[in-house]
Amino acid sequence: MLNSCDFQGRFAADPELRTTQTGKQVASFRMAVDRDMVDANGHRPTDWLTFTAWGKTAEFVSKYFRKGSAAVVHSRCQTRQYEDKNGNNRTAIEFVVDNIYFAGPKQDNQQGTVDDGGTNPPPATYRNQQPQPQQMGFATQSQRQQWQGAADHPGNVQVSQSFSQGSDDDFSVLDDADDLPF
Repeated sequence: MLNSCDFQGRFAADPELRTTQTGKQVASFRMAVDRDMVDANGHRPTDWLTFTAWGKTAEFVSKYFRKGSAAVVHSRCQTRQYEDKNGNNRTAIEFVVDNIYFAGPKQDNQQGTVDDGGTNPPPATYRNQQPQPQQMGFATQSQRQQWQGAADHPGNVQVSQSFSQGSDDDFSVLDDADDLPF
């Protein structure tokens, strides 16, 4: 049997972390998840879903997610029976979290981006920036510029001493595709 549910949405409130009587960590949270379809008025209905995370996942959720955080949750649906204060039998439907992923930049109490150890890319503005010479394997800007102009002026490239100290025997030239090792 298959019981797998994936959702993308935003936290409706900060998660609540508790410890059970047996010492297990459990976090509960609600997420607002928009439906794919649009209603007759052009609006997307929103479902407010309840999630439960256990153990290390519960600690992770309570540490890194806050109200408004965007997340993708991989979970399984679970129902449980209980009796309310008035003695009525009720059924609760909840989603037990297997994995949770960041779906956008996280905010730490709305004061700036939180360092997530490289899980999320930097803000969208990084796409418009030129890569730094070190990111391209060059020690300096002039080396990168020299390499960029090499296609237009083949005789313009100069090899530094650190690259030219080896002998010709250190390198082999492949003249034909048959010589390729793969």
